[in-house]
Amino acid sequence: MSLSKIYRGAETNDLKEFQFRSFGETDPTPPQEADGFTRRPVASAPAVPPAPDHSAKDIEAAYARGRREGLDSAEENLVTAAQALAAGAEEISRLRESLAKNSSQDLLRLVMAVAEQIIRREVAVDPQVVVTIIETALQSSVRSDQYRIRINSADLETVTRQKPLFLASISGLKNLSIETDAAISPGGCRIDSDLGDVDATLETQLEAIRQALSDAITDAG
Repeated sequence: MSLSKIYRGAETNDLKEFQFRSFGETDPTPPQEADGFTRRPVASAPAVPPAPDHSAKDIEAAYARGRREGLDSAEENLVTAAQALAAGAEEISRLRESLAKNSSQDLLRLVMAVAEQIIRREVAVDPQVVVTIIETALQSSVRSDQYRIRINSADLETVTRQKPLFLASISGLKNLSIETDAAISPGGCRIDSDLGDVDATLETQLEAIRQALSDAITDAG
């Protein structure tokens, strides 16, 4: 019995091509349906993993962890803020002390400037001021039998007229010389003797006043 058949003419219209492929090889030509359209397989949607099953214990643990982290962060911020506040307070205190000190020094300079103007104007108006200063200086000096008074040339005439008074005010005084010194301002004097000297210049007196005021301000602070 023969297993082959020969097709002729219109008998071949319903025949389909058949190809042998290796084992495991896929058909590259998509199959066609009877209506002539090719049907391609529709890709299936990716599988969605099931939602994790969170127990009440897990939720409570996550809440506690988040709360602890929040408290730690708040505490750290609070410490930083406290440190900044302390540093600011210290800086304000330092600035206040500096301002008070500078203000005191400014006030001292102002007082001394006014005092110097008043004293020098008084000396210029009243030539007898130098006489009073010399008398005070002689009384403050160590007792000696001779003195040398140095003054500004502007005060020479006034002081020379008062020489007999100076000699009479100090017992045992035998010699009193009067000399001019351009380094001494009008109204001031220096008294020298063998036992010491007295600086009664206006500059020295003003410095003594300034030092006394400065000490008073320091004690008050």
